[in-house]
Amino acid sequence: MQSKNKKVKKQTPFRLFLKSFVRTLLVLLIASMAVLIGAGFGMVTGYIKAIPPNALDIITSSADSQTTIVYDQSGNEIARLHGNENRIRVPYSKIPKNLINAFVAIEDERFWQHNGIDIKRIFGAIFKNIKTGSLSEGASTITQQLVRNKLLTFEKSFKRKIQEQYLAIQLEKRWTKEQILEEYLNTINLGSGAYGVGAAAYTYFGKDVSQLTLAECALIAGITQNPSYYNPYVFPDHAKKKQEVVLKKMLELGYITEQEYLEAKNQPLVYVKKDISAQNAYKHPYFVDSVIDEAIEILSEKKRISEDEAENLIYGGGLKIYTTMDEAIQSTMEDVFSDPSIMPKIRHYDASGVPQPQAAAVLIDFRTGAVKGIMGGRGNLKGVRLLNRATMSVRQPGSSIKPIADYALALENGYTAATVIDDVPFSIGGYTPRNWYKSNVVSGKRGYKGFMTVREALQWSANVPAVKVAYNLGIQNVYRNLKRFGFTTLAPQDMNSLSIAIGGFTYGVKPIELTAAFAAVANSGVYIKPYFITKIEDKNGITIFERTPYKRRVMDEKNAYILTNMLQSVVTARITVGVRFSYPVAGKTGTTDDSKDRWFVGYTPNYALGVWVGEDKPVALNYLTGTNPALKIFKGIMDKVVSKKGVSPEFLRPAGIVERYICKESGKLATSLCKQDPRGSQVIKEIFAEGTEPTEYCDRHVKLKVCTESKKLATQYCPTTIEKVFIKRDNPIWPSKNSSVVPPDDYMYQAPTEYCDIHKAPQEVVVPQEGNTSQQESSSQEEQIPSSGQNVQQNPQEGQSTENSTTTESTYTTQQ
Repeated sequence: MQSKNKKVKKQTPFRLFLKSFVRTLLVLLIASMAVLIGAGFGMVTGYIKAIPPNALDIITSSADSQTTIVYDQSGNEIARLHGNENRIRVPYSKIPKNLINAFVAIEDERFWQHNGIDIKRIFGAIFKNIKTGSLSEGASTITQQLVRNKLLTFEKSFKRKIQEQYLAIQLEKRWTKEQILEEYLNTINLGSGAYGVGAAAYTYFGKDVSQLTLAECALIAGITQNPSYYNPYVFPDHAKKKQEVVLKKMLELGYITEQEYLEAKNQPLVYVKKDISAQNAYKHPYFVDSVIDEAIEILSEKKRISEDEAENLIYGGGLKIYTTMDEAIQSTMEDVFSDPSIMPKIRHYDASGVPQPQAAAVLIDFRTGAVKGIMGGRGNLKGVRLLNRATMSVRQPGSSIKPIADYALALENGYTAATVIDDVPFSIGGYTPRNWYKSNVVSGKRGYKGFMTVREALQWSANVPAVKVAYNLGIQNVYRNLKRFGFTTLAPQDMNSLSIAIGGFTYGVKPIELTAAFAAVANSGVYIKPYFITKIEDKNGITIFERTPYKRRVMDEKNAYILTNMLQSVVTARITVGVRFSYPVAGKTGTTDDSKDRWFVGYTPNYALGVWVGEDKPVALNYLTGTNPALKIFKGIMDKVVSKKGVSPEFLRPAGIVERYICKESGKLATSLCKQDPRGSQVIKEIFAEGTEPTEYCDRHVKLKVCTESKKLATQYCPTTIEKVFIKRDNPIWPSKNSSVVPPDDYMYQAPTEYCDIHKAPQEVVVPQEGNTSQQESSSQEEQIPSSGQNVQQNPQEGQSTENSTTTESTYTTQQ
């Protein structure tokens, strides 16, 4: 009876429902999985069927890839780019075993075992991509890479992966492993324009591939994962670290012994470039190389492919690339860089045969941001994928950064060209800036000019006023402003370093970015990121990229004009600029404190041009005497450009600019005393953005009566006095034998603060006489004569004549 009851309990309605529900759910899950698997299989089948029927033939064919054509701004062809540009075909039997093993170790360690795809690596990549939520991790075997390189389909998608894997399996059925490796090693992009290991051996070590050492094989194999980042000419440290990773992997896989590993790791790497492509090099290599670099960036972003995949597409995708190059300007720059009468004399050639010192220049149409001409170096104009110092090198800018870092921001924050800064000894937080010019007061010491307007501080390239301005504005604001002007090489620690106000950066700046910053000032305060490419079309003529320049306002147009006007006065004052121009030029020199870098960056009303000179391995350029070599190159280029293209007669002046006569000692409206300064009139005409002009009158100049003998403020006892005009300083600095402080050059014009201590009240002479008469007379006389220690009331503007003294008034020439 109990057992029957138990059975009845098990067959309750709820349990019957539960069983039915579970069965139904299982059926649905199985059906869904079947549908999904079927759909997946159908999708995969569809992807495979979409593969062109001749795809495998294309992969195994040795026919040349389609040529990419580059055009200038007028649509004229300037270069043809194709995969055989820098390639030496090497048969498998001639490729060193160490080189084959190095590639297999770092690229596809199970190459000899798999059938074209590596299942273990695929699951590892899937796990990592799920974890990161991207398709960044690939699982491509060498066979898959060959398929991708030959078909030039680089977009990261599931469809491409399926097609690539299918073709890899089919390729392994048609070709042997050795054939696959031979084709791969002869077509792989290895940077610097070298395609294949044969070209790479000559490009990096100047030798035949069969002569490569183990260390050299490992370095070349390491380049392929990122040819730009691991380029040993550009980033030797990156290349060396990657080489050691390759060697370590070879050791782990048993390709080399521990001793071979250590010997190769410690072998010095000597790079010797043997140019095998000079006979096929394109014209204007520095411009075309810049176009290639920009195209790589554009295509990798647009198609979501790697940089080396984008480079392969450029060299074999049959693209049409339209650029900003003005061939007349580019040719002019190349002519100047080949002119020994303009370029600095070659001092020596480095180990790679590159002449030193080097130079770089970039010319921009500042109204559009288009680069019209560029030179990344001197010497070799027949190579490809050269080191472009104008776009790649990061160098210290010296004083050339001051207009952007300090004075552009100052004008945007209440300063004017007439704001006065006191150039006197200054120290903050242990940092003490020094000026480049010598003192006129203390022999052999760095000097100070005293009161300077912002315009004068820029003309003199004074360091102390620049640092004071940056400190008052806030160095973090200076840092952020530099970012807004397009500088990309600033280090986080620069944000708290006052030295950036005068060009002392952790790393430095790129010539093209410094030129673009000046171009923003020239362009009425609108920054435009410089560019080389206007449009790219694919092999079918379909536009895949069209330029929309990136713009942002970084200055008010009136402030930008005032800064331009200030930079014009830098050129015309000829304090730091030792040449004359027959057309309008605004610009700034730059020389680092250790003289390792020389700059001139400036602009006409039509073009901005930046020039850098220095050695690739920074050394002092003290052997370059005379005119700043960068300035000389600037003038050489711009003279010819103006001759060919013409030039606008003046910089465009916006509405809202007013002029006022001011005193350059106070920055305020001038008075008659400003014209009577002992150095001559200090009255100048200055421009202002309307609403920022001064409304107060100068209170810096005062007229005081001084003793001609003591040179101090006169008292009533001084027999001879003179009325003189002085400048009033809140904290006067005077020469002192016991102090190391160097007074400013204008210290002798400071208003004295002490009274004459030479001439004093006459001493009382007591003559013995009868009675009290003499004592009474003496007392009466003492009451009439004030003590020499008494303060004397004076009118600081006009002075006062003193009884029993002779007054003389000085007369000075007025300059206005």
